Amino acid sequence: MNEDAYLLARARALRVVPLTAAGSADGLPVLRRAADDVQRRLVEVKAADRPGVMVRWAPDVEPVSGVVGDPLTHREAAPSQLLTLGAAVRLCWPDPEQPLYPGGAVAEEDVLAACAPPGDGLLREGIALIAQTSAYRSALRVLRACGYLAADARDGMVRLGPMVAAWSERDVDELRRGYDLLPCQAEEG
Repeated sequence: MNEDAYLLARARALRVVPLTAAGSADGLPVLRRAADDVQRRLVEVKAADRPGVMVRWAPDVEPVSGVVGDPLTHREAAPSQLLTLGAAVRLCWPDPEQPLYPGGAVAEEDVLAACAPPGDGLLREGIALIAQTSAYRSALRVLRACGYLAADARDGMVRLGPMVAAWSERDVDELRRGYDLLPCQAEEG
């Protein structure tokens, strides 16, 4: 394996390549060239409160993710994961006119409460309590493991992860257009 391919494989395995204090990663120019050679790009992200880069697809390349319906090559997210991600995006991104990433930090309880169905306030409180051990709590763990949410800092807060930084402008524009459809905690009163 040549050096370019090795650096690219390492960067993909690490998910986030940390930048040094000087603002560059070891071999960053080589990594950028290797990414360009295979229709990838480097995306600047912030992981564990440090700047870094991720290898992602080039904006004009749509990768094939498997055949829909084939469980060996295509896996869809569970509805609880999609709802939880939608709630986290909405709450961490209070102003859709601002850049999506890195967004803000919100309490886990607020994200879980936003996943509860609208209705009676007592019902929402009960569902929020049940959510401590529910599919939504599990979805938070899965989304963190996949990089859509930042790793758990053990502070009870949810932050957008580096995978969100890699979303295309087209995807972010779509989120802006549907911003009011994203789940959020209903204001009581």
